[in-house]
Amino acid sequence: MKFKVEISKADYDAFNAYASSKLLKSHYWLAVIKNVILWLVLGAIFMSFFQFLSGGIESKYFYTILAISTPLLIYIVLGKLEEHKLVKSFTPNQNGIMIGSKEFEINSDGIKETHLFGHNFYKWNVVENIEEANGSVYVFVDKVLALIFTSESFESKEIKDEFLSKVQKYV
Repeated sequence: MKFKVEISKADYDAFNAYASSKLLKSHYWLAVIKNVILWLVLGAIFMSFFQFLSGGIESKYFYTILAISTPLLIYIVLGKLEEHKLVKSFTPNQNGIMIGSKEFEINSDGIKETHLFGHNFYKWNVVENIEEANGSVYVFVDKVLALIFTSESFESKEIKDEFLSKVQKYV
């Protein structure tokens, strides 16, 4: 069974988001707490600013709130910038090994992946699991490495079902 797959950056990003959410779901509460603190700090800054302008708060209290809130706000903004840099640094090259045109051949020994720069062969015992998300099929060969079969690589629903049954037979 052979498949030609064209993996775009959007396909890779969808896989990356899926794999990240699967691995990091236990740390979801950290982002929630960070957002709550951010909104509390912003609310305190704006509330004290407008009370300061109307004369409802003394200047020393306003400057104290501003001095406490500014470093926390800077910390949160810098954290978001670092998070963005980290995500960008793990984006693969266009027309490289992860993104671009590939051909997969599936047989009883394993899966052979051929791309522009060579080929890889994965025996069935290295395949950890098969998952389907957003129409794509991910054949995980490690915790965060998967062979991506986009929905466009299957000509019909029957071929996709045949592929899934064949792969699940060997796994």
